[in-house]
Amino acid sequence: MVDDAPFLILGGELHNSSGSDLGYMEKNVWPGLRRLGGNCYLTPVYWECMEPEPEKYDFTLVDGVIEQARREGVRLILLWFGLWKNGNSSYVPAWIKTNPDYFYMHGIDGKMIESVSPFCEEAVDLDQRAFCRLMEHLRIMDEERTVIMVQVENEVGIWMNPRDYGSRANELFYREIPEEMAELYGASGTWEEAFGVNACEYFMSWGLSRAVGRIAEKGKESYNLPLFMNCVAMGLPLRAGQLPSGGPLPRVHKIWRKFAPTIDLYGPDIYSPFYKEVSSDFASANALMVPELSQDKNSASKALFTVAAYNTICFSPFGIDGLMTPLSENDLLAQMNTDLNVPQPCSGELLAEAYRILRMMWPDICKAQEEGRIYAFLQQNEPGAEFILDDYIINVTYGDGGMRGFMGQAGHRKEDAPIGGGFIIRQDTSRFLVCGLSCNVQVNPKYAEQAQVFVLDKREIRCTEEGLVPGRILNGDE
Repeated sequence: MVDDAPFLILGGELHNSSGSDLGYMEKNVWPGLRRLGGNCYLTPVYWECMEPEPEKYDFTLVDGVIEQARREGVRLILLWFGLWKNGNSSYVPAWIKTNPDYFYMHGIDGKMIESVSPFCEEAVDLDQRAFCRLMEHLRIMDEERTVIMVQVENEVGIWMNPRDYGSRANELFYREIPEEMAELYGASGTWEEAFGVNACEYFMSWGLSRAVGRIAEKGKESYNLPLFMNCVAMGLPLRAGQLPSGGPLPRVHKIWRKFAPTIDLYGPDIYSPFYKEVSSDFASANALMVPELSQDKNSASKALFTVAAYNTICFSPFGIDGLMTPLSENDLLAQMNTDLNVPQPCSGELLAEAYRILRMMWPDICKAQEEGRIYAFLQQNEPGAEFILDDYIINVTYGDGGMRGFMGQAGHRKEDAPIGGGFIIRQDTSRFLVCGLSCNVQVNPKYAEQAQVFVLDKREIRCTEEGLVPGRILNGDE
């Protein structure tokens, strides 16, 4: 809820370093974002910039990006790059990096990893103090509530190792499990005795959730904004060491909710080919928010699918400030589409159009979701999708339209074309509204005694300032 109304976040996450220079933002970021037309953008706040010396705070970057966003008429979600960013401690202040008292994690080979250990209580205390100051500053400075959410840390977990093998971590790992974990799982013994093959992941989830939970709790006491966390998700049954061990994947949400109760939701960063599987996994665990995904020619199809399929809170491709490049500079999608003899639009233009359509259709989408009348589809490896609706079977095939489909070659997709994606809203028993990209839709009879189904009327629907209005009549082969 923003300004007492439901708010669908359609935007993107800036590149990691964009927000560290306000001049760069003015020259290189906002011009492209204006063309994209999103309503909210995710931008980092860097601990090293905010607290260059102990307890000496500089909010110049924070205030500057908020003022720029207000001028642009968009909202912000701030990403706290504190102790952990992608599992590393690359954004902590230099005075922490150079102090050996703030100990780091160690890998299974005994070597130090560039990541402060969550069992270093002193470092967690410092992060908590800085995060509280940030939230206090936002409460006072941002009375207009330009900032609507805050992400606590970024992709926490230990990479390429099952757990932290530092001396403090080893000491805790070989003890009896804490009483809270024993009660949570009805288990006892050491971590390995209690949890077997899951011991390392549960141990890191416990350690990280306790640390992040302390940071988040104090921050939320300072300013009660929604807080969330992101994590790497691949859609495969990978174990600790193959994914950042300890991150808030759905399989360990039980631990995270116990020890970090002030985190409101967890969202997947999806860079794997299993987009639908990851989305479904998180949508079954909490409200779906996608704070990061690949920024490419397929973003528009995924946006249409995600909003329709899951009533998502947020759709946010990463590196969004690099998406709106001029058509001539987009080597991949500036190639000529020989079927239609027009140049394909670039990825950013496709996403901008998808956002425009979704914003306008969102009330219709929400109502259709409540009434079970919406059917979403997205191409992965399959040639199409099938939906049985009343007396009809609706078949969706992915690929080019035009004469290829007319000549019985539907399903062909040029390698540089976007994947198919979109949704169908059933308006009544024989009337359907279709929104999609790189797809063909055919209505077939459900029952054998029906010889054929014909289209009575097929209309283009255009999104205008006045709303959805009829466009061209498309009853022929176009």
